[in-house]
Amino acid sequence: MTLLMLNGELQPAERALVPALDRGLTHGLGLYETIKLASGLPVFFDEHMDRLDRGLAQLDLRTPYPRVVVASQVVRLARAAAIPNGACRVLVTAGAPRGGPTILIQAEVRSFPTHPLTLISYRALRSAADLKSKTFTTSHLAQQAAKAAGADDALFVDEDGRAHEATTANLFLYRDGVLCTPPLDGSILPGVIRNQVMTLARDDGIPVAESHIAVDELSSADTLLLTSSVRGIVQAASVDGVPLATDQQVTARLRALLRSAETASAERFTATYNT
Repeated sequence: MTLLMLNGELQPAERALVPALDRGLTHGLGLYETIKLASGLPVFFDEHMDRLDRGLAQLDLRTPYPRVVVASQVVRLARAAAIPNGACRVLVTAGAPRGGPTILIQAEVRSFPTHPLTLISYRALRSAADLKSKTFTTSHLAQQAAKAAGADDALFVDEDGRAHEATTANLFLYRDGVLCTPPLDGSILPGVIRNQVMTLARDDGIPVAESHIAVDELSSADTLLLTSSVRGIVQAASVDGVPLATDQQVTARLRALLRSAETASAERFTATYNT
């Protein structure tokens, strides 16, 4: 039996009901956050909720419960579903026209693969890419194209030949001692882990630059990295069949820094929300 939390009520997924006229269904009005669970606690919870609140404000929506309540619901669901390690999704929709917003929290077991990924370039950009929208069509089409090509994922590439991000991950290129990532110009999601990696790298003495990355540059990288909340930091093995270098030293260094930050995040969560 799959459990979820719908509008504050823990219930089996098979019995959970939302109004047919919920504007998340009829208009696609809704945003979500996917948050890593470690030892039953959400990692970088406040950072994810900050991003969710900012996005909802752009849609003139808000989370229907105080953050401390959402925090307790996430932990309660993870415990009830016996999922200490995995991921949870906090989804907020506009709700029915005469009702308030709907909040749905799901938890699931997720593995955290670290093997290098094969990528293809995909000529498209997500609409409203800076919002974690529940409308996943463009990313789904890109994932289908990657699967058809026998690849793990796709990189969104614009008409000028610039790589922006993967379907569910931000992009970093490491070359000549500098870590480069595309800028927040509305074409990419402001990833929670992206921000963490940039801050951690700078604090550790690794120069970080925000600048556009041409697809033609990828083959000259010392390593190409993808970052996401669930997978953390993953190397890219190839793009469009062209093998890439994989600098193990810098990757291991960044992963170690991120693990320490995740541990500190869990400690802050426990102290803040008394879990």
